[in-house]
Amino acid sequence: MTEGEASGHAKKHHLTPKMEANKWKPGQSGNPGGRKKDPGITPVQIEMMDKVCSFDSQGRTWREWLAEKGLLQVANSPRAVKDYKDRVEGPTIGDEENPIFIKLLERLRGTDK
Repeated sequence: MTEGEASGHAKKHHLTPKMEANKWKPGQSGNPGGRKKDPGITPVQIEMMDKVCSFDSQGRTWREWLAEKGLLQVANSPRAVKDYKDRVEGPTIGDEENPIFIKLLERLRGTDK
């Protein structure tokens, strides 16, 4: 066992001159161009929310149509509406314990009193 290994320090590897010349300098980024600036589909979806929904025979907006579809889904999957709300409105905490949310679930399931 060498002195460096005994003290817990790893053995230093020596770089070749070519590797040394191409080594990152302190503060230099390994990805100077950064990630591509593609905004994704969320801004387009948000922009569409107040336009007329092409699937709706009543002429409602996407926001209204999706709200109804989400409420219909919640009877079988409370997680579906929470996931959608989190996606559109941002994460919420405690919906499962919210009395309004619980009453809505009971009403949709037909178990309200």
